[in-house]
Amino acid sequence: MLGKLSASLVAVAALLAAAPQARAFEDTDVLPKGVRNLDVRAVSSDLDQKTDGQGNSQPLAEPLAKDLTFTQVAKEEEQLRAQELRAFLRSNNFNESDAVGQFTADLKGHVSVVAPIASYGLTDKLTFAVAVPVYAASTSLRVGFKPNATAQAFIAALARPENNQVASAYEAADKLNHAVERLNTKLVTDGYRQLNDWQARGLGDATLAAKYRFYAAGPIAVATTAGFVAPTGRTDDPDVLNDIAFGDGQWDTFDEMAVDERLGGDFRLDQFGKYTVQLPGRRQVRAVTADEPIDVGYASTRFKLGDKIDAGTSVKWEPAFGLVAGVGYTYFRKFGDVYRAVSPATKGELEKGTDQHAHNAEFVLGYSTVPFYRRKAFSVPLDAELTYIRQMSSANMPVADQAQFDFNLYF
Repeated sequence: MLGKLSASLVAVAALLAAAPQARAFEDTDVLPKGVRNLDVRAVSSDLDQKTDGQGNSQPLAEPLAKDLTFTQVAKEEEQLRAQELRAFLRSNNFNESDAVGQFTADLKGHVSVVAPIASYGLTDKLTFAVAVPVYAASTSLRVGFKPNATAQAFIAALARPENNQVASAYEAADKLNHAVERLNTKLVTDGYRQLNDWQARGLGDATLAAKYRFYAAGPIAVATTAGFVAPTGRTDDPDVLNDIAFGDGQWDTFDEMAVDERLGGDFRLDQFGKYTVQLPGRRQVRAVTADEPIDVGYASTRFKLGDKIDAGTSVKWEPAFGLVAGVGYTYFRKFGDVYRAVSPATKGELEKGTDQHAHNAEFVLGYSTVPFYRRKAFSVPLDAELTYIRQMSSANMPVADQAQFDFNLYF
């Protein structure tokens, strides 16, 4: 239950991974030899929903919105008290699997990333770039508990004259009324942080890339970009269930191919495909299972996060007076994760819901002084673009549209 809550939020880091970020408007453009570029990219997103494996939306806090059963109540009692409870249930026609109420939860998150991206034109065909993102993230969490009719019937049965357990009835009512506090106490006892608001700032995973435009003839240009992502960002804390990771704890390598075609009338068709290999790593995790998400120890595991595919196409209009406008589509796919050196039950829980995909529509609007700079009509070459990314459908992903702003200065 609680382990899945943490897993849902870990996916946010992948959703807002900083650049060079694959998006619909990828192109083959490289810098002239000796020219430098500083791109300050800002990405922001709010989220409170996620999708399941079938693409259905559900609250981000859904793993917390679970029933509390007599079986779970008995686990928290001393052995003698647990035996007495089970005997009482049997003699009064209650089943151990009956729920006495449900936890309720509301979880909202906010993530913003500022990624300075520095690029340099080594030759007229080859450009190097490095990006070091800075994250600011927060989650707001509210948890409650609602007893149900079975709880009321159980308390009434305790207080009936033939049972004469009025004190136990008061005790049971008090425990149900303080179920959230008891859950937090249980979490702290097992080494977790209590369920409350969380926020943090820090570096994300850094990216180093090289882009080579190896073909440009007539209206067609082709370029390839290769690089790696270094694990410089903080990973998720296994003891904090509602934190957001800024990195995934291992190295990545990627290769991308982009093709541009000038369509005439200042229109350009861009297409790209990118494959990211997530290399194996090691990490310490909670050995959660489907049956026991809290009272578990730690396990050192070898893991291999699923490789990722990004692909997209777009049409941009770039008239001579500096306006930039476009619309595009992107597809994202991440294959399932693999964990080793853990029990089969823990392996199944850690790998569940890690196969992801999403379809996105993207829109860009911006302005560039570069055409005027080339005509010696403006002294500083720069441009600014605002991109909106709309998630159309997804599976096992946070439901979160993104607003992205890029400011580029060339010198």
